[in-house]
Amino acid sequence: MAEFLSALNGFYQNIGSGDDNDTQSESTECKSKIPTQAFHFYLTMPSVAMMLLLACTISRKNRWLSCLWGRPGAVFPMDILGKSHRFSYAAAWGSIAFLAADLVFGSTVIIKLEGPSYVTVFNTVLSMIVIGVDYFPMFAALSLESVIGYMVGTAYAWLLLGIQIFREIECDLVIETRLILILRDLPNLLCLTYLSISLPIRLIQSLRKKSIRIISSSEMVSILNMDKEADLSPEAIHVKRLLRPVPPPPPPPSTLGGKLMGIVKAFVSDWIYHNTPKFRYSARVLSVMLIGVMLIYKVTLEVMTLVISILALVERGLQLTLNVIGWVAEPGEESHISEIRDYTYLMYYLLENGRICFIVALSLACVGGILGILHMLSSYRTNLFDLYKGDNTHIPHRSTRSNASLLVGSMRYAGYQVAYIGWGLVLHFIILLVIALALCVLITLIINGYYKWLLTVLMNAWPAVLMTIIILMTQTLLSKFAFLQGRGEFLAINNRRVLFSFTFFMFFYNIFVGFLSCLLRIIKSIVIGAIFLPRLDNSALPRRFQMFDPGFANYCGFIHVECAHTHPVLVMFLRILLIFNEENKSKKSVDENHTAVDINGKEKIPLKSKPVNPRARARWFLIYTLQSNPSLRVYRKSYIQYMKMWQERLARHYKIDKSTMGNLVGAMNNAFVNDGKADIDDISVEVSNGGVNAAQANWNALFGMSKLLQQIQRDMAERKGAFSEEADRQAEMQEAGNTDTGTNVFVKTPKNMWKRAAHSALTTKTNVPSTDL
Repeated sequence: MAEFLSALNGFYQNIGSGDDNDTQSESTECKSKIPTQAFHFYLTMPSVAMMLLLACTISRKNRWLSCLWGRPGAVFPMDILGKSHRFSYAAAWGSIAFLAADLVFGSTVIIKLEGPSYVTVFNTVLSMIVIGVDYFPMFAALSLESVIGYMVGTAYAWLLLGIQIFREIECDLVIETRLILILRDLPNLLCLTYLSISLPIRLIQSLRKKSIRIISSSEMVSILNMDKEADLSPEAIHVKRLLRPVPPPPPPPSTLGGKLMGIVKAFVSDWIYHNTPKFRYSARVLSVMLIGVMLIYKVTLEVMTLVISILALVERGLQLTLNVIGWVAEPGEESHISEIRDYTYLMYYLLENGRICFIVALSLACVGGILGILHMLSSYRTNLFDLYKGDNTHIPHRSTRSNASLLVGSMRYAGYQVAYIGWGLVLHFIILLVIALALCVLITLIINGYYKWLLTVLMNAWPAVLMTIIILMTQTLLSKFAFLQGRGEFLAINNRRVLFSFTFFMFFYNIFVGFLSCLLRIIKSIVIGAIFLPRLDNSALPRRFQMFDPGFANYCGFIHVECAHTHPVLVMFLRILLIFNEENKSKKSVDENHTAVDINGKEKIPLKSKPVNPRARARWFLIYTLQSNPSLRVYRKSYIQYMKMWQERLARHYKIDKSTMGNLVGAMNNAFVNDGKADIDDISVEVSNGGVNAAQANWNALFGMSKLLQQIQRDMAERKGAFSEEADRQAEMQEAGNTDTGTNVFVKTPKNMWKRAAHSALTTKTNVPSTDL
C-alpha cells in the first residue's frame, strides 16, 4: 500500500507542477506510523488472550467434564452451515479481504524468514496463520452470541475501524491521491462501520433481556433457527410451498410497455439473477461472494489507476516532444525532424486508442465478473432446490463420490471460488483487450483507406457462406415439412425414398461443412470455457469427465453437504420433534403438580395421569405404517434375515446362481408387498375359508414352471434338502404340543412367510418364462 500511494502521489505532484520544468515539487514517500507487519504481529498476544477468555465461557461436552467444571470448551470462528448473522459474517470477511489478497499476491508479509527458498516458502503460510489468530476473536464473538462475545467483537471492530481511518488521513497527499485512496478502501471501511454499529446493538439487546446468558446454543440457533417461531422460519415457508398447489402463471401483459417490461424481467431472471422470496443464503455463500466482489473492485481500481497514470505520463512526454519540434511542419526543416514528428503523431494516436480500449476492456471485465457472481448466487439456489427434490440432473449424485471427498470439497470450495473469480477477471480482461485492440486496428485501417483487402476477402468468401446458409436452411425446412409427419411434431419418417436420396447427396457436402463446424466448435469451446472459468457451478469438461474438474468437484461436495444439513423438510421435522418434546415435558410437569382437593380446600393425594405404554403405541404406529405402505414390509429386519437364510439354503442345495436367485427373490418381494391379486393376508383368508385346494393348485402350477422348482417341490413334500431343518423344527413343535403347524405350508407363521410369498409371486406372474427363474 505504501508503494502504491507513493507512486500515485508522485505522479499527481508532477502533474500539478505545471508544464515548465522550473518548479518541481518534491515527492515525499508515504510511510505509515502503524506498520502492517508490526501491528499484526503484536496483535497476536491479545488475540490469544481473548480466545482463552471466550473458551472459558463455554463448557466441554465429552471429555474431562469434571476437570475445571468442564471449562474451557472448544471455540469455533464460524458455523459454515448456519444462516445466523450472515451479513455480519460477510462484513467480517470483507474487513480482511484486502489483507488476504495482499498476502496472496506477496505485497504484504507478516513473518519474513531469511534463508534459502525452502525456508522462505513458509513466509506466506505463517503469515496466514498469524492473520487467522489475529481475527479469530471477532469471528468467535459472532458465533458464540453471548454478552462477553459481543463485548470482545465490539472492541475489535472499533479498534480496526479507528486504525483504518487513521491510515487514511495520516499521510500528506494531494487531493487526487487521497480521493483514490478513499475509494480504494471504501469497501473495507463500510464493512468495519457495519460491524462497529451492529455489534454494539446486539450487545445492548442481549443486556436488555430478562435472562442474560453467558453462552447460548449457537449450533441449534444457526441450523434449526430456534430463535424464530417455527411458522415464520424460511424452512417452514418452503415446506408450506411444497404442500400447496402450484399457482397458475400470470396472464401475459396486453400493453406494449408491459410486454417490454416482461422481456426485460425475463432476461434479467434468466441471465443475471432470479429472486426467490423468503430464501436465505447461508453466511458462507454470502461471505465468499462478497470477497469476490471486493477482489474485483480492488484489482480493477488499482490497475486502472496505475495504467492510466502511466499512460498520462507517456502522453505528457509526447506532448513535450511535439512542443520542442513543433506541432506543424515548417518549410525548410530537416527530414529526420519530420520523421520524428510523424512517429510521435502515430504513437500519440495509438496511445489515445489504446487507452480507450484498455478502459473498455477492464470495465467490461469488471461488470461481467459482478454479473457472474449474481448469476452464481441464483444458480446455487437452483441447484440446492434441485437436490432438495432429489433431482441430480446437473449435480451428480452423492453416491458417485465418497463422503470424505465430499466434505473435503466443501472445505476447499470457499478458497477455490475466490481464486477462480480472480483468475476469471484476468482472463476476461485479456480476451476483451485483444478484441478491442483488433477492432481498433480494423476501424483505423478502414478510416485511413486500407480496406481493399477486406473487400477482397468478403468477395471471395461470400458465395461459400451464402451456399452454406442455404443448404443448412434447406435441410432444416425439408426435415420439418417433408421428412417428418405432422410438420415435425412426431419423430416418424415420411417420404422415405426422397429422404434416403437426399441424405446420400448431402453426405459429400456435409464433409466440407464439417471442417468449418470443427473450427466453430473450437472457438465456442474456448469462448465458453473462458466465460465460465470463474463459475464453479458449471464444469469446463464434458459430463463424463466433469469430476476431473477440481473446481466443479469441490462445488459438488459443498452443495451436497449443504443439502444434507440444511434440508428444509429435515430441519422442520427436527423442530417439530423438539417442540413435541418440550410440550411433553411441560405437560408432565403440569400433571405432576395437579392435586386432589376435598370440600374443605385441603390438599390430598396428588392425581397422576394414566401412564401410556410406549411399546404398545409404537407397535400400533408400526402396524398402521405397514398397512398404509406395503412396500416397507420387505425391508423389515425379520423378513430380510429370513430371506437371507432361505437364499443360502437354496443356493447350497440346488446350486442356484446369483442371477436366478435374484429373479426369484425379486418376484417374491414384489408379491409380498401387494400385487393386486394374492397378498399374504389374502392367502391366509383363502386358506381359512377352505380354499386350500385352490391354493394347492396354484402352488403346483407354480412349481411346474421349471425343473428346478419341481425338485424344490419334491424336497419340500418329502422334507429333504433345504426343507429338512424346517421339518425338524415342526417335529419339535409337534412334540411340544403345538399341532397347529403340522406339515401345512400355508399356516400363517413367520417361518412359512417366505413360502407363501413365493406362492403369491409366481401365481400373479404366470407369464414369466422359466428361463428367468
